[in-house]
Amino acid sequence: MKIYKIIFLSLLFSVFFSKAQKASSDSAYISFDCEIVQTKQKLNKKFFASTSALHLRANNEEYSYSTLQLGKRNNKIFMYIQILANNVCIKKDKNVDIYFKSGEVITLKNEYPLNCEGFFAKQLKNKELGKLKANEITLIKIYTYEKNYEYYVSDIDNYTIDNQIDCLTAYKVKKTDEVKIKKQKNTKE
Repeated sequence: MKIYKIIFLSLLFSVFFSKAQKASSDSAYISFDCEIVQTKQKLNKKFFASTSALHLRANNEEYSYSTLQLGKRNNKIFMYIQILANNVCIKKDKNVDIYFKSGEVITLKNEYPLNCEGFFAKQLKNKELGKLKANEITLIKIYTYEKNYEYYVSDIDNYTIDNQIDCLTAYKVKKTDEVKIKKQKNTKE
């Protein structure tokens, strides 16, 4: 009989503590979900995988937006940024500065060729990945021919970037015959 009481009390405490740990309805809830996508397409003849894009709004009067996306190819993690505006020209080797809450700044150089689609790409080194994970990003500044774009990064965006780096670090890019495209089920009523 004593063992049943112990089991009952253990279950009661586990139910009580699990309810206490649930997020309240008025707080933001963030889940750990990788959402990595890999198709049969290739990038420079190599298979790649990518995370969902973050949408950032520029701190200016024109309400310009940008997407920030992380991807993996050849066991290397890349950062892709595209400014969603017409005729935004970015030089190769033009800088993107990432400002951290600590006051530290890292500078990334564009590895994508000269383009006027507002596209920036950079293979992140382990040191850069470590800084992105260890520090809270406050601002991303992109330098273009015409003007500079500043994007403030929220706490949720910081969490998402950390999550995506963790997911991509653990993810193994599959060869084309391993990638299966899900077919949608035809539902008949």
